[in-house]
Amino acid sequence: MRSTSVDGTAIRRSRELAGFTQDELARKLSVDRSAVGHWEAGRQSPSPGNFKALCRVLRVKRESLLAAVHDRAA
Repeated sequence: MRSTSVDGTAIRRSRELAGFTQDELARKLSVDRSAVGHWEAGRQSPSPGNFKALCRVLRVKRESLLAAVHDRAA
């Protein structure tokens, strides 16, 4: 079975392409800089509201920040 999860590497890459530091992106999203770091490292996923705002601020389609994952229990 396949599902999707937020791809932290894609968040980092999109942030860098947009020219933002983690601190700048965090301010635009009204979150702590550590939250952005956790998202990029894959330790935590943004809430649905933050994910929508992240796509808007970075000007990317949501699909570009998602990764397909294979569930072991199928």
